[in-house]
Amino acid sequence: MSSIVGLMIPWRQFLLEFARTGNLTIGGGAPMIAELQTRLITNRRWLPPEDFGLLYGVARLTPGTNVLAFIAAMAARMKGWRAGVLAVVVASLPAALVIWWMTLFVDAWSTNRWVAAAMGGAMAGVVGLIGASAWQLMSPFRLRPLAWLLFAAGFVIMWRDWASPLTILIGAAAAGAVWWRE
Repeated sequence: MSSIVGLMIPWRQFLLEFARTGNLTIGGGAPMIAELQTRLITNRRWLPPEDFGLLYGVARLTPGTNVLAFIAAMAARMKGWRAGVLAVVVASLPAALVIWWMTLFVDAWSTNRWVAAAMGGAMAGVVGLIGASAWQLMSPFRLRPLAWLLFAAGFVIMWRDWASPLTILIGAAAAGAVWWRE
């Protein structure tokens, strides 16, 4: 896959989008991916929705931190491999340094009831963000019954812990390859 937009996107604006999303989106990878979809695909139209879905699926197949693999793939698709490296750095390093600093105080904060209540509220909010992220990822495929069937099957299989995420993704990819019709 080569870059499709290349130099048409100003570097400063490009890197600021990844830095903003990577360091200011709360709730982990799913909300970050939903925010990237809204800002870069829906609002700016820097990539087609189909490319976004493909890159997301490929990134989910990688071990480790899938959101960083996704950011690298998306940035590389837009501006080349160097952009992939830079996007990962600007999206992750500042927040990683803040989290490292916060861990120095984790023992003191763990017994504070206000901090515990805030964390509980944040975790509940993340569930909503994950649901919204799933809905956004399904948006290009909302009118395709097979997409809904694969979505529901993947959800149930994952929820019941019947298979690993990798197995579910490989099974969904195989089903899509066999039965998907444009």
